[in-house]
Amino acid sequence: MSEQKNLEESQITLSYPAGIDQVPYASFMKIEKYEYQEGLAKVAANQNDALGSYQRSAVMKGMVNTATNVMSGVYVNNAGLGGDADAKANRKLNDMKTKGYTMDRKWNRPGSWWGENEKFRNDSYEVPGGDNEIALPNGETTTFNELKNDKDELRARRRKGLQASELNIALPEEFTYEYKANWNNTFKMGTMALMADNAAKFAALGLLGAGGGALYTNTMGRLSKASGVIGKASGGIMPGPDEYAANMAKGAQMATNPFSTNSALNPTNIAGLGGMVPNENAIQMFQNIDFRKFSLSFTLASRNPKEAEEIQTIIEWFKRGMHPASKNAKGSAVMLTFPDIFVLKPMFVSVADSVDNNGQRKLEIADEPIQHPMMPRTKLVALTSLKVNATPLSAINTLFDGSVPLVTLDLGFDETTALTRADFEGARKRMNQKGDKGFVKSSNMANHPTISY
Repeated sequence: MSEQKNLEESQITLSYPAGIDQVPYASFMKIEKYEYQEGLAKVAANQNDALGSYQRSAVMKGMVNTATNVMSGVYVNNAGLGGDADAKANRKLNDMKTKGYTMDRKWNRPGSWWGENEKFRNDSYEVPGGDNEIALPNGETTTFNELKNDKDELRARRRKGLQASELNIALPEEFTYEYKANWNNTFKMGTMALMADNAAKFAALGLLGAGGGALYTNTMGRLSKASGVIGKASGGIMPGPDEYAANMAKGAQMATNPFSTNSALNPTNIAGLGGMVPNENAIQMFQNIDFRKFSLSFTLASRNPKEAEEIQTIIEWFKRGMHPASKNAKGSAVMLTFPDIFVLKPMFVSVADSVDNNGQRKLEIADEPIQHPMMPRTKLVALTSLKVNATPLSAINTLFDGSVPLVTLDLGFDETTALTRADFEGARKRMNQKGDKGFVKSSNMANHPTISY
């Protein structure tokens, strides 16, 4: 068994409970978090879909990067307007994080009081007289320096946790996922369906309708000519037959439907009075596959202050990843960067069960956990909902340090690309063409992917 790494020893992995990925036969959820562009480069580039095609295309990436840089220069960096207004402040903040506390160069010159006292330039200095014992409310004794060191350690551990790119957490109490196909592309064939049943009858109806249309056209043509003759004879003062007809229609409608309560008089409504309705002969055809949705519900219980701190870090890890960022850290920024994206991987710690030469049972944990055989993994997903319930038992409870011993965490994720059958049946990359980095259909069933969706 490999040595377990706790939060203090690892800067890239969170774990709840600690070492869950090393417990024999344990099932857990591995959640990987990526900055958006990093996720495209590391995950999407290997996907057999449009997002993967874009990521593998130098032409598309070049076009997008060019447009993004232009907009970033105008709205983010204030190009031509004196540069980034926050650049100086951000530089000082970075210096404070990496080099220690520096107020200004004139206060930090070699030989100056501030420059000579290195212990005041960082967070590890000790306060004079801080070794004197003090009594805590619970009766224990400590020193101010010890309290400060504990606080500094807690802050450093918290910072490492929030910078983690991976979370190993016990399987949620609820894990649901949904596949949904839309077949709502409706095609109404109507009377055209008659052609499939009786082409001769459909043709006859067409000829009959054409004859009626021709007769109507001929009649209207004659009426139009007569209207022109009457109009000329009266010197253009007398109204023509078309105007008479329009006014007569308006008068008849006013007399028979003065309150506009009658419905339209059309063949459908007339047939309805006789208890009949036209058959639309509609066909519903496939339109698209919906993006998968994943719902996870965790119950997080802390048995000691350290676990309470780790739970708080995990919750904030999701909070930060869900929200967009701004390059120049301004609240009124015009352009925002995308929130982080995730990959959900249900995992299982497999164990080789064997008997040694002495007849003793021997259990050996695999070097790496495998994907859970009964649960699917995801492509890139976005965190779309986050709900924290600090009173799952309908009452608020806090410990002596203010921490909440029991909380529930509900997460909702939406997949960023839709699946196709190739994701399940497998596909192989083209290897014979250097310029083509796409996928081709698997030639045999043995090419199934090892990771199931």
